[in-house]
Amino acid sequence: MLISIENIIKPENPLEYEISRNEDFIKGCYWGVPRSGHDEGKVIYHIRDVLRNVEKYSSSQTRVDLRLIAMIHDTFKYKQTRPILPSRENHHAVIARRFAEQFITNPQILEIIELHDEAYNSWQNIEFKGNHQKAEERAKKLIDRLGNNLDLYLTFYKCDNKTSSKSPVNYNWFSLLAQNVLASRNNDFSNQNPLPLHTFIS
Repeated sequence: MLISIENIIKPENPLEYEISRNEDFIKGCYWGVPRSGHDEGKVIYHIRDVLRNVEKYSSSQTRVDLRLIAMIHDTFKYKQTRPILPSRENHHAVIARRFAEQFITNPQILEIIELHDEAYNSWQNIEFKGNHQKAEERAKKLIDRLGNNLDLYLTFYKCDNKTSSKSPVNYNWFSLLAQNVLASRNNDFSNQNPLPLHTFIS
């Protein structure tokens, strides 16, 4: 029995309806088996979990954008060439952005769809290589690229991360790093002690 995508997403506007009925999108929603970081299996169940978090952590100003990012961000993993080739255009996030560009013109939404895993990818330099310097350098490049879009990125990262099979460690690390980078740029960091990981974005 096929899962009803619209029953899970519950589209709220014409754009969400159009996306949720797109054949490529539907194929992506049905893709997936339980795996590390995604015990839920199929992508549609991850979308469900992230949308629930959007209800918890969004504001009236960010909710519509966050819902679109949640719907699209992981839905095109099935289009990656396997074995996965080290190519930007073969990354599921870039494929997702290319799809989103058919429907969305807001550059903030498109950037977050493309970059949604970049903070985690930065953290992996610590997790797998113990290289804190390289991790921070990569994360700071992301912070620079996001600019005024950082707050929305962090909110989505939180929505994406607070699921049953994901560790909060990488999210906490990036959140604290972002806070300290911004504080230092405001000439406040030198007079403050870095805050503990749990204090940034409750």
